[in-house]
Amino acid sequence: MTGPLTLQATADLVGRYRYVELDLFAKLGGRAPSCTEAGTVVYLSEASLAHGFRAALFETLLPVAAGLAGPGELTRSPGRPLDEALDALVAEGGDEELLDALLGVVYPAMAAAYGEHLAVTAGPADGPLRRVLRRVSSDLEAVAAEGQALCAGRGGSSRAQIVGGLLEAVPGPFGPLLRPS
Repeated sequence: MTGPLTLQATADLVGRYRYVELDLFAKLGGRAPSCTEAGTVVYLSEASLAHGFRAALFETLLPVAAGLAGPGELTRSPGRPLDEALDALVAEGGDEELLDALLGVVYPAMAAAYGEHLAVTAGPADGPLRRVLRRVSSDLEAVAAEGQALCAGRGGSSRAQIVGGLLEAVPGPFGPLLRPS
C-alpha cells in the first residue's frame, strides 16, 4: 500500500479481513477437539474465539448506506488459494505442524498486512479504522505470543511451507487491493 485507500477499497479489504477472521474462527474451533495435546485444544479454542471477536470488530467498519454493498456482500474470500491454505492449515495431522503453520506463517502474514494498512491510514477520516486495526493487531500479537509456549512457530514444517506457498499466490492472507477504475 502506498497511501490512503478509497472508501470502496477500504470496505472491500475490511470485508476480506472479516472473511478470514470468520473462517479461522470456524476452522480452528472445529479442529481443536481433534488435537492430541490438551494444551493445543485449549489454545486453538481460545484462538478461535479471538478470531470471532476480531471479525465482529471488522463488521463495525463495513459501510451501511444506500447504493453500497452490505456487510454480507463485502465479506468474501480473498481467493481460492487462501481457502486452500486455511484448509491445509487445519488438515489432519500432528498438532505441532498445525501450530507451526499458524504461528510461523498465517499469524505473521496477517500481522504484517494489518500493520501495512495501519501505516497508510489517513488522519481523522480513518480514525475508527486505525483504532480497530490497532486493537486487532494487539489482540493477534497476544494470541500468537500465547501460542509460542506450545510451539516456536518458525514456519519450517512441510505444512507451513504448503500454507505459505498458497498465501503467496493470493497474495498474502487478504488478497490484492481493489484499484479504482
